[in-house]
Amino acid sequence: MGEKSRRRSFERAVLVLTAFAVSGAVMAQEPEEAAREAVDRDLYNVQRETTGERYRDARIPFGQILSAPDDIQLNIDYARQQIAGGDLKEAGATLERILLLNPTLYDVRVLYGLVLYRLGLYDRARYELELALESGELPGPLAAEAETYLKRIRYEQRPTRGALTITTGVDYETNRNQSPSSGQVLFTLPNPFVPGQFVTTNLNANPKVDDFAFVLSAQGRLQHDLGTQEGSLLHADVGYYHSDKMEVDTLDLDAATLALGGTWFSGNWSVTPRARGGFYWLDGEDYLATYGGEVEVAYRWNPRFTTYGNVRGEHEDFRGTSNFAAADERTGRRMSGRLGAVWRLTTNQKLTVEGLYADKNGETDYESYNRYGAYAQHSWLLGRGAFSLIGVWAENSSYDGPDNFITPLITRDEWLYRGRFTIGAPISFFAPGLPEAVKDINLIAQYEYETVDSNILNFDYKTHKAAFLISKRIAF
Repeated sequence: MGEKSRRRSFERAVLVLTAFAVSGAVMAQEPEEAAREAVDRDLYNVQRETTGERYRDARIPFGQILSAPDDIQLNIDYARQQIAGGDLKEAGATLERILLLNPTLYDVRVLYGLVLYRLGLYDRARYELELALESGELPGPLAAEAETYLKRIRYEQRPTRGALTITTGVDYETNRNQSPSSGQVLFTLPNPFVPGQFVTTNLNANPKVDDFAFVLSAQGRLQHDLGTQEGSLLHADVGYYHSDKMEVDTLDLDAATLALGGTWFSGNWSVTPRARGGFYWLDGEDYLATYGGEVEVAYRWNPRFTTYGNVRGEHEDFRGTSNFAAADERTGRRMSGRLGAVWRLTTNQKLTVEGLYADKNGETDYESYNRYGAYAQHSWLLGRGAFSLIGVWAENSSYDGPDNFITPLITRDEWLYRGRFTIGAPISFFAPGLPEAVKDINLIAQYEYETVDSNILNFDYKTHKAAFLISKRIAF
């Protein structure tokens, strides 16, 4: 009986691991997205190296531009100031005016092409970049960047395109089985002397197990442009995640996910409905199947600030396994909602803040809960493709009823706190001049601390996690 109580607390590790896989292998996907954005930003640094900046540290007022409309260098620095402030449309107008004054400023033409690219005006961006390259007057690094963006434009202009991100590496956790911090677990037995009453006592918990794991993730997306002026599209996302533990084999996880949907744009609004499904195997046994859908609505207030809301519903069908026979008690529907905002603080820093609410209706009260929480993440593009991500989470889970086997007197209520730091860079950051096929492979290091403060000691734990990953994106 005591072993069953220990297993109740241990099964939380299964849920956390499964939730991690449901999120789409965050350790792989978010850093890879940050890496791509970091590369996009680096052309600004190349531009700064190829042309002097007399006004780098000074704020240039618009009145100064009006008083000196023919001062080309002043206007160039003003355009860079507009770019730094996220005012890409205004920067494009400034750069266009400069090129009217002097069409032979091919480095400025490349910067203008990049701004047009960021605005999604691919035909005009392609024209400007090709014109600059045909001049033969670009410095080597700038010409290479122009060629890179021409390839991206050709890719973006294809009506149907896809990408596959493959990530592999190792992770380490100090408390893989999420053993309680107190070293003890509660369990309850019927009182043999008083019918209808129970006796609750403590047992020694299973000891903490520190463990390494090999991880592999593949995330693919195929999208088709619907040909609308706003850029609406259809997309399909598929994912596979594998985690092979060295010690705790019962937590070996395989997960496959699929999402089909589309994004429709109208002015500053976008709407993204998706149908979703997932299949999860634990230590090689069928453990969970999910199916449902979601709708996300976003509004772009200005180039720096976007808000969004997401509603998601799905049915979770848990299956008992040889190690977790009671898993089917968790079967039921799960509804969740998220509200968030994204601030682009500068051209290389972004802050995302999100609130969440979830309602799970399992087959028993002690597997049903209400959850609310908050999440914040700071993204920083450090230059030359390097980036960092700092994220913090806080979530409260309040369950609907007590688990009589653990204790009939207390209904579970707990707070989860998590902090994560990620840093990464392409191989070219450390070894410039590598071939095109390998220079964009990303090296990613991650540290995470997680703790749960529960009113039932079975679920109260702390753990440290670390990971080293290698990631490669392949476009097709």
